This record gives sequence, C-alpha cells and structure tokens, in this order.
Amino acid sequence: MPKNSLFKRIPGPLLPLIATIFIAGLITRAEEAARFHHVHLNVRQVDETIKFYSKFFGAHPIEFMDKEPALFTGRSFILLNSVDSEPANHLQTCLWHIGWAGVDGPSEFEWRKQAGVGIHTPITAIGEDHFMYFKGPTQETIEVYTGSRNHRFEHIHLLASDVNQTIDWFVKHLGLAPGRKHVPRPAKDTDPNSLRGIWMNTIQIGSVNLIVFGKPRPGTDPFWAPKELPVQFKPTKGSTIDHLGFSYRNIGPEFERIKNLGADIQSDLSVDPTTGMKHFFVLAPDQLLIEIVEARPVPEGVWEKR
Repeated sequence: MPKNSLFKRIPGPLLPLIATIFIAGLITRAEEAARFHHVHLNVRQVDETIKFYSKFFGAHPIEFMDKEPALFTGRSFILLNSVDSEPANHLQTCLWHIGWAGVDGPSEFEWRKQAGVGIHTPITAIGEDHFMYFKGPTQETIEVYTGSRNHRFEHIHLLASDVNQTIDWFVKHLGLAPGRKHVPRPAKDTDPNSLRGIWMNTIQIGSVNLIVFGKPRPGTDPFWAPKELPVQFKPTKGSTIDHLGFSYRNIGPEFERIKNLGADIQSDLSVDPTTGMKHFFVLAPDQLLIEIVEARPVPEGVWEKR
C-alpha cells in the first residue's frame, strides 16, 4: 500500500469502526435498488379472476391494505382494477405476458385444458422442457415454463424496440442489475428461431425475472413471437395488463432522483386514495407504464392492516 494512503493515516483502533461504516454504506446503497411489487390487471370480473389464479396458479386471495381484493404470489402481488368494458389487448403493447414456472408440462397442460382454460399457444417442447401460453379471464396471456421445475410466479416478459435501451432504463432509473451490460442485435442473416437469433437480456429482481426480447424484424416470423404483434407498440395503460409496480422503502427521495434524471413522469408523488400508499407513475420505453410505490419488502412489509 502506498505510504500516503488514507488508511496509513488512520489510527489503528479506528480501522474497525471505519470498516463498519464503509460496509454499512455499501449495504445502504445496495438497498436503494427497486424491488418488484406488483402486476396490475384491468379485469371484467374481480371475483372470477381471483378464483382463476387461485385454482390454476396457486395465488392467494388477500384484501390488499384491507381495502381491495387482490392476489399474493411468491413475494409479489396481482392488483386488480374492475372495468365495465373489455380493455384493450395487451398484445398490442410491449407487455407480452406474465409467467409461472411448471414441473410436468404435458400433465399441467392437459389439466388446464380439460378444466376449460383458454389456450393461446399449445404446449411446445424445448429439449426436455416445455412452454405453453394460456388465456386469463380477461384474455391476459400467461406462460407456464417448466425449466425451473417449481410452481412459482416467475417472470414478466417484455418485447422491446431496442433491448439495450429498455434494459438501460431499468438500470438507470431503478438501480437494477442486468444479466449482461450490452447485447448487440443479431445480424440480419441470423436464424430468428435460433437462440443466437434472439435479441434478449434479463434482469433478476428478487424472485421475479424481467425478460426482454427484441421485437422481431419485419418480414420474419419466428415461432416464439406473438402473432398479434403491432407495427408500433401501443400504451400499456388501459390494456389488460395495465402496468408493472416497483417499490422503495422511502419514495420521496426516489421520486426526486427519477424526476431529475429526466424521466417521463406521468403523475406527481401523491397518496393513492384506494390503498393509502404513496405512489407515482413514470413511463418506460415503448410506452410501458410503471408505478412506484412506498412499501417495505415482503415478508418484512405488510399488505393487510389488521
């Protein structure tokens, strides 16, 4: 160590205290990253939606903040907004689907099929694993993928005009860590049905994986892409999967920080009259609506007041 090092000038007895303060600072900074909090759906029938996710995906019915029916799954929530008319199709937006893990693909597919669950994409094998897409009560798309071999709520899958731009937004504004820092777009002559041909990156947020695939090039028709893909992404607001929610322990400084970064703030910091939680909305790339709420992490945090 150089003779003029700062640590050379600190008295020996103080070094443990300095180290403790330094480590505490690292922990505090690490805690500043946002946590995944909820998916918010627009639904026609709240009761039927709750029964559906309870029966077929193991979500637990709760009274969120003792004020509104909702679902608890893993360490996240599915919040529900009751609407009178059919919401816009989320497949016209960048919010492709929400996903659960599975274990035995063929039997799980047959069970849901025999029970009358709508099928968007039949079971498809990928090596020893399987994926399948079902339709929720308000036509929201739900994937089951058996690669993780469990039954947990597992992922949110986005499509993006530019994968790096979307990932960078979450890194810059929410402090999240990407799977890879930068992913070049595959060359035009790369097979879009091959793994090398998919422009993709991920962000692990607690137990939830945010997966981002690049929108397929015009004229290509990869087997994995939704057939309903629009020319331009429409806003998620007002669609079946309305928005994603993230949380911080102390939302005030985060609101100021995100606003000062030049983010597209959709609503100022306020108290949600329904839940009583502090929150604000911000727009991510491709018109993806994001809600930021003030909440302690589960299981430390509570969602029922009683």
